[in-house]
Amino acid sequence: MSDVLLTEREGPVTWLTLNRPERRNALNRELRSRLLEELRRADEDQQVRVVVVRGAGGNFCAGADISEFVELDALGIREYNRMWGTQVIASTIQSMRKVVIAAVDGYCLGGGFELALACDIIVATRRAVFGLPELRVGLIPGGGGTQRLTRAAGVHFAKNAILRSRLFSAEDAWRVGIVSELAEPERLEEVVRTVIGDLLERSPVHLQAAKTAINAALEMSLSQGLACERELFQFVWSTEDRLEGMRAFLEKRKPEFRGR
Repeated sequence: MSDVLLTEREGPVTWLTLNRPERRNALNRELRSRLLEELRRADEDQQVRVVVVRGAGGNFCAGADISEFVELDALGIREYNRMWGTQVIASTIQSMRKVVIAAVDGYCLGGGFELALACDIIVATRRAVFGLPELRVGLIPGGGGTQRLTRAAGVHFAKNAILRSRLFSAEDAWRVGIVSELAEPERLEEVVRTVIGDLLERSPVHLQAAKTAINAALEMSLSQGLACERELFQFVWSTEDRLEGMRAFLEKRKPEFRGR
């Protein structure tokens, strides 16, 4: 039996591949546990700067493995959600100090879409299909979809998509700002690597500070968010990388950031 999650390390980049292609990479307990483990390991590894999450077999993730849920009672689903729920995984991704990229091809539905929404950058092929169709199976989105999709695309787009269980294209997702970059299917990895190249040219300290400030906009009032940004701006001003970046600009050369 193959590993449900494939892990590959390329220098400062960790690639995590959801590997249940026969189930369109649906999230079962084993896959959820392994994904959480590897995300946390990457976040703690000081050498890792970027994490890419993708799916095997032409799909990103078709959502939760419903076969695991049918017989669970209210107490059982509460415990399942506490240990391996999509909200736990998505919150882990959002709070990571590293930049997380979702490389999306094929179906990106339900819990899979909720994982992608938690990532910092979504690169999708033009044949990718998105949606939160939980109402079709007697549920509502439970992994953060009602909150993150509303914040990303607006309340009316979110209501139309969720209440009607409407699937939508990568082009639609790009138009409303969910997808960051579009790619032809055969160029998905190439475009992802271009994004990675841009990120690796930045200071890892400054990437982390910028991600923290942007995330604050999702949680805080404007005045609180501005205060958070101001504190982080003052923090990066004290770093060696800030001085190196400014000197490189004046000297018309590429900066050599060292993460301090």
